[in-house]
Amino acid sequence: MNHLSIKKFIQKSRTGIIVIVVAAALAQVLNIGQYIYTRYAVKKHAMQQAYDDQKEIQRVLGIKTRVETAVENAMGDVLISLQEPEKFYGIVSRMVSRNPDIVASTIAMRPGYYPQKDSLYAPIAFNRSKKADIQPTTKLLAYDYTQQDWFKESFNNDTARWSEVYTDTEGSGMSVFTYSKPIHNSQGKVIGVLTGDVFFKDLSPEKEVSYSAIDTVNVIGFLIQLIGLLLIVWIVWRYAKKFREVNRLVMEQELMSKELQIASDIQTAMLPTTSNEENTQHHVQIEKLLLSAPDVGADFYDYFYSGHNIILCIGDVPGSNVMASLMMSITRSVFRTAATILCEKSEKPSPAEIVSEMNHSICAINHNQMFSTLFVGVLNLDNACFTYCNAGNPSPVVLDASNGAKLLDTIPNIPIGVMDDYEYEEQQITLTDKFTLFLYNDGVYETENIHHEAFGQKRMLTRLNSSARMSEEPKKVLAKMREVLESHRGTAPQSDDVMMLALRID
Repeated sequence: MNHLSIKKFIQKSRTGIIVIVVAAALAQVLNIGQYIYTRYAVKKHAMQQAYDDQKEIQRVLGIKTRVETAVENAMGDVLISLQEPEKFYGIVSRMVSRNPDIVASTIAMRPGYYPQKDSLYAPIAFNRSKKADIQPTTKLLAYDYTQQDWFKESFNNDTARWSEVYTDTEGSGMSVFTYSKPIHNSQGKVIGVLTGDVFFKDLSPEKEVSYSAIDTVNVIGFLIQLIGLLLIVWIVWRYAKKFREVNRLVMEQELMSKELQIASDIQTAMLPTTSNEENTQHHVQIEKLLLSAPDVGADFYDYFYSGHNIILCIGDVPGSNVMASLMMSITRSVFRTAATILCEKSEKPSPAEIVSEMNHSICAINHNQMFSTLFVGVLNLDNACFTYCNAGNPSPVVLDASNGAKLLDTIPNIPIGVMDDYEYEEQQITLTDKFTLFLYNDGVYETENIHHEAFGQKRMLTRLNSSARMSEEPKKVLAKMREVLESHRGTAPQSDDVMMLALRID
């Protein structure tokens, strides 16, 4: 949406904007009211719940105790009747009829214990209705109960235990918890299991939910919303005249946007136009990458060939407005002029002299006290001798397969435009075979993610070191650097221009 569309949108929707702001405030008030009443209701409910839970625990423990006692008391009858297994039906039937908590009971014997009976012998009695006047149903379990947890765990481990809830589809057909107790013979050996079943719903009763507290909160919320609606009407009437100020701010925004567009156009127009054919002719691979931020910056670079040398520079004028962009264009033009004149005087121009001439020219016209960081280098294409002068710019990085990625040692000269008579110093290094020279601005390591964590020089060198070890070409170096920068930034907005150059002699 352009700025003109934004202006029209604000003009047509000014009432809606106010309503949204007020509605947000009212929503907060409603939340506070709901919090107060909900806190009260929750506190009251928690106290009642604690009391109910205590009663529930006592009730459940009572059921469990009564069932365990009933099973224990019936164990004597079982032991007396071991030689008369037909009496088991009467024992389990009495268990169910005399104990209201027990809905089913089983005497399950070890397989083959009674040779005259079937291999599996387990009489069961159950009463699905739990009515005292109804005689329990008795029958013989017709399935392999030895595979059921209520039998296996108690029989194999010789221990009394409660089972998890399950549905006894082949026996009583009910969802139950089962208390199982091992049956021992006179030698103390486990020969079977005596059980008492409890309805699942008896130990897990359904609880009613009260909505009275919620209803109270809803009534309060309705009253607050009604008051808020009246407040909205008053605010719309009171602040209608304020939108003249909004229109003025929109016009200022449009003017600023136009200035930024002009600055962006200046920045784009000042980028060098050296052709790929010329680079190929000099056996040089040079790749450039500029990722522009929404607010235009004043980063720049330039390079050109002179004899057996390539003269290059990269710099940054602080600021993100037309003034900074114009200063950038002047600085770039001064570089081209100073470097060209010195190249005509000498086959080996001095970077320090180029920077000094530029500093003198900028200081002479710098009435606004602006300055620029700068790095100027002269690379001999025959012997890879690199002479350079750094004026406050980030130190370039040299990449080669043997040494990895190393920051170029630089003397901390001051930026140009600060002090007219400053004496700039230059340095010299002979680069190894198959090197790559990486130049960049501070936007690289200052790129931040949504947590305001800067990318940092360490991450930059780690990425470049990987490219150096793999002897990657300049184009791939920049592509991978862009990839890691964008991955680090994620969804955070780009706050500064990112400018990178990578150069290699074939």
